Amino acid sequence: MNRDISKLVVGLATIILVAGCHWHSNNSSSQVAPVIDPASQNDFGGSGVVLDNALVSSFVLFQNDAVSRLINRDGGAVQKNGVNNIYSIGAYVDPNDGNRVKLFVNDRVNHRILIFNAIPQDQTAQPDVVVGQANFTDGVQNAGAGPAGTPSAAGFNENVHMSVCSNGMMLVSDRLNNRVLVYNKVPTVNGTAADFVIGQPDFSTNAQVNPPTANSLYHPYTAYCMASKLFIVDKDNNRILVYDPIPLGNNPTASYVIGQPDMTTNTAGCAVDKLNGPYEILRVGDTFFVADGSNNRVLAFDNIPTASGPSANAVLGQTDFSTSCLPNKTNTPTPSASSLWFPNSLAAKDNRLAVSDHSNNRIMFFDLPITTNQSAFAQFGQPDFITATEYNPPSANSVTNTKGLIYDRQFMWISDGRNNRLTVIPLPY
Repeated sequence: MNRDISKLVVGLATIILVAGCHWHSNNSSSQVAPVIDPASQNDFGGSGVVLDNALVSSFVLFQNDAVSRLINRDGGAVQKNGVNNIYSIGAYVDPNDGNRVKLFVNDRVNHRILIFNAIPQDQTAQPDVVVGQANFTDGVQNAGAGPAGTPSAAGFNENVHMSVCSNGMMLVSDRLNNRVLVYNKVPTVNGTAADFVIGQPDFSTNAQVNPPTANSLYHPYTAYCMASKLFIVDKDNNRILVYDPIPLGNNPTASYVIGQPDMTTNTAGCAVDKLNGPYEILRVGDTFFVADGSNNRVLAFDNIPTASGPSANAVLGQTDFSTSCLPNKTNTPTPSASSLWFPNSLAAKDNRLAVSDHSNNRIMFFDLPITTNQSAFAQFGQPDFITATEYNPPSANSVTNTKGLIYDRQFMWISDGRNNRLTVIPLPY
């Protein structure tokens, strides 16, 4: 009997850990249970942790209803509960704040990140902290510092992604400043300045270097701590830089590169070891996935690469690694159950992989492990697998130009870019 009880306790601990290690009540003022192992939660890429909320219905944030798509909620000035071109989203454990799970929203054209200190339960939720601006009503690039285009430690110019490391550091991919800003802790005060910078020698420089180096970035789109390393998806250099160990100061040098043979090459390619405009990474167990956006495919590596120039082992969205990397395989606007057009975000739960199929205006769901040219078993956003309509006005069942996915029990959180909203929908399976 004692052995049975021990097994039950271990099993329950495992379930709590995998499920996201926190819970919420059904009202907006959520309670938060402690996380058993924060390090294991923030270590998988994608949009962070798998949530475990007791949601009872779908809802949207940043719009008044499911058929609205106005920027800044009402088409006017920047405000606290509106966005302009919502981009990636993330749910991460903050080990410096009682292991609370927080929601982060990249409000790209307002050049700011909105932080919710508790996961929203309905459409009434409001962000608690803004980073990149001094307050919730400013939306100018680089926080208005100096002449137009001059970067600073406190501002962004089209921030496209953020993440939190297991040690509590927050990373922001500051696209047009060609850098990643690093905060030693998740900010709790509006307008907090970054502690150090990657990709530039200082906070006031945003140069694009060509040919690239092991220290430079050109439009970075995501940055993650994973397996005790830092991975930066250096989109317009068509590569992923890997820093081992995770940097702790300005302008570090990368250790090796994925998608290129060396640190000074940035040519795009359609091959088993090349990338073209990569967007995001995710690991599921030992498998390492790359959303290779401009090659219209998702690559799978059997293990996290440990040296430059690795080759993928399987591909979604194309029939093979090199015959074609065109949209929907043959450069057609008509998709299929096995095609992709500009995939840019990934999430996984219960041996299922979700892919943001951005330009087909849908989310695709695949069984894991994947095989090359595999068909999705379900999709969300369209009536069938051969439709790619942009619905205007939107509905509760449509999405347009998606980016950012979070699993949450029988729901999924979707960054619905062109509709300027975050939509929470029931899973279609």
